[in-house]
Amino acid sequence: MTGRLEGKVAFITGAARGQGRSHAVRFAEEVADIIAVDICEQIPSIGYPMSTPADLEQTVREVEALGRRIVARRGDVRDRASLDAVLD
Repeated sequence: MTGRLEGKVAFITGAARGQGRSHAVRFAEEVADIIAVDICEQIPSIGYPMSTPADLEQTVREVEALGRRIVARRGDVRDRASLDAVLD
């Protein structure tokens, strides 16, 4: 069944790769538009490579290839003002 999210907008954090990207693409397949946010920089306490701006751009390409709209911005989920700026 497709189109279950038609007319909806999904706000997805960690959207540059992994589960975040897969959720963005899946929601786009269900006809949702996407607001995507990811920090796209290394966090010193994390011992593996974090996402990059290029990763976030790939998410944009994949969602747009499905004919959906996407607003993708860098933002930090630990910073409410950062998330508010993305939503605005």
